[in-house]
Amino acid sequence: MTKEQILREAKALQEEIKSHRLWLHTHAETGFDLAETKPYVKSALTEMGYAVHECGKAGLVTTVGKPGGKVLLLRADMDALPITEHTGLPFSSEISGVMHACGHDLHTAMLLGAAKILKAHESELGGTVKLMFQPAEEIFEGSKDMIASGVLENPRPDAALMIHVAA
Repeated sequence: MTKEQILREAKALQEEIKSHRLWLHTHAETGFDLAETKPYVKSALTEMGYAVHECGKAGLVTTVGKPGGKVLLLRADMDALPITEHTGLPFSSEISGVMHACGHDLHTAMLLGAAKILKAHESELGGTVKLMFQPAEEIFEGSKDMIASGVLENPRPDAALMIHVAA
């Protein structure tokens, strides 16, 4: 698996990733109250062949790869902000007073795209990638809840990465 191959595969998934982002944007939810978001993400991962585990009040975690090597944790946040959307976009939030104004819809969609690519190359991985979908980032409670619920154990990550978007 080369970086060029990964880039080609990511570009091929562009419409699928966009579809995830648009769904998540229109169904924005806050804090730990992810009644639609959590099942949506869990279903997408399950369809890819992942065994998904709930972690804490509303988090999700899964792994891909082989035991015995290094463990990299990739994290995406799923919650939105209590802000009324006035963008006029055709995919504006359908939830009154709630919108993805901070890009968490993008974060989750991008990690779902990465999950698909990683699953397709699972046999080539020399270790494990742990995928963490976190609630309640905007209220600074989701990571604490997931850590208290064991997200950093079994397997314990050697490193972690989260990418943020900027306009």
